[in-house]
Amino acid sequence: MKNMHVGVRVARQVRTAEHAVDQAMIEISRLVQTALEGRVEARLAAEVGQEALANMVRGLSQLAEVRGAVIASHSELAQVADDHQVGWHMDGAHEDKTVKPTGFAPVLAVAA
Repeated sequence: MKNMHVGVRVARQVRTAEHAVDQAMIEISRLVQTALEGRVEARLAAEVGQEALANMVRGLSQLAEVRGAVIASHSELAQVADDHQVGWHMDGAHEDKTVKPTGFAPVLAVAA
């Protein structure tokens, strides 16, 4: 494997970017929750702040698209590294990449 320092640097930055997008999604989700709770606590009608709420949710949706793009680039960069013998495996804790059922499937099936 060649260019191990480059590969590891890119791999670390990919993981940093993935975590940053996740954190942004968490913060927007908290904002949505806080805004909804605030509306209820202030005893405001449901239509109050609807456009702002819609924009928050739209932003969250767009972040989900960004997350998907970053994940796709992760796989694509791994392929580039393999194709060009660029070392990229990092030491330390690794993230589990197995996709596991969330437990929501039975609930969603009932709701459908």
